[in-house]
Amino acid sequence: MINIPVIDQEVQTALKKMLDHSQDAKPAMAAISGVMLGAIEDNFRAEGRPQKWRALRSSTLAARAAAGKAGKILQATGKLAASMTPFHSNTEAGVGTNRPYAAAMHFGSKPHEIKPKNKKALAFGGKVFRRVKHPGTVARPFMVLMPNDQEDILDIAARHLMSGV
Repeated sequence: MINIPVIDQEVQTALKKMLDHSQDAKPAMAAISGVMLGAIEDNFRAEGRPQKWRALRSSTLAARAAAGKAGKILQATGKLAASMTPFHSNTEAGVGTNRPYAAAMHFGSKPHEIKPKNKKALAFGGKVFRRVKHPGTVARPFMVLMPNDQEDILDIAARHLMSGV
């Protein structure tokens, strides 16, 4: 699971106050994780926010079309977007995924060599190789909170604090 911390100091301070002054922050944390999930879903729909993700190469689009798969970025199968799962407790809120490739898609990866693990060779497109040089993956950050998402989180924290007064 990848973990993207909220680094906005105002949000951090409000959340700390909420935790310090609240017996049961779970309802607020549940709402916050919902805001986070909504932001990630919006990022997938928009194919990147605030900046669009780098476009897919024409060869990737052609391969997807030949396989009858979607043309949207990071959504060839839809499994990554569908795997986003909100979680919360009394002290934290977040969204995670169980997809092992999620971090490489979010942060990108460097060029590397792929070797077979359980066989003698790899097969791609009907050709057989002992090893393949992977060019790396372009970062396409999908776990991003926009300023309006951060404002929504602050509003939830403020409402929760005020309800306990």
